[in-house]
Amino acid sequence: MKLELVQAKRMYADNKSIDKIASALNKSKGTVYRWLKEHKEEFEEARKLKELSVDDMGEILDEAHKKMLLNIIENPETLVDPKVADSLIKIANVLEKMDKRREKEKKEKQQADEEERGVLILDDIKEEEKAT
Repeated sequence: MKLELVQAKRMYADNKSIDKIASALNKSKGTVYRWLKEHKEEFEEARKLKELSVDDMGEILDEAHKKMLLNIIENPETLVDPKVADSLIKIANVLEKMDKRREKEKKEKQQADEEERGVLILDDIKEEEKAT
């Protein structure tokens, strides 16, 4: 049943209707409504998480990272705690990976746009050749 509940949360986060969730999981609508009632917070959290974009997550992590750094500036001895240092490193690594992913996606989009413009230019040339 746990797997079905996870699947139901995923479908709920995708704004699927109760009918569709019940049908997909081969359960009654009453069962799905009961899951929603018993696990309301989890279902709502799944929907909120689904709405978060990668940029939103990056901003949240960046803000948390800055708050940790401000705390260290105010209280330098907190950096002695290996958990704090480890957390800083992990957040920095995630932010770096997210930046690299954004750059890669930006380059891929730019390349696709350039290829599309190139095709359009070739199409224009062919149209002109046909016209003459």
